[in-house]
Amino acid sequence: MREYIPEQESFREDAVAVVNASAIVVAVAGTWTRPIYLGIIALLIAVIGYFMTPRSKGGHILAVCLITLFAVLETGLWQGKHLI
Repeated sequence: MREYIPEQESFREDAVAVVNASAIVVAVAGTWTRPIYLGIIALLIAVIGYFMTPRSKGGHILAVCLITLFAVLETGLWQGKHLI
């Protein structure tokens, strides 16, 4: 069996952080564009980040859902734009 060194674990945690951060960025970008489409894409990216680490609790998935919900409400109610 292969042994993992601490540097490899650090690289894995960094990769998970980049994936989760990109999910948040995509969800926030939905505020200015189409929140439904970008919210789904951000949710898929967050799920990938969730399954990349065994200790994940799903906080980024919840954050993406809340950001998408806010973007839908902000776009639909305050700006009066079409959601899809």
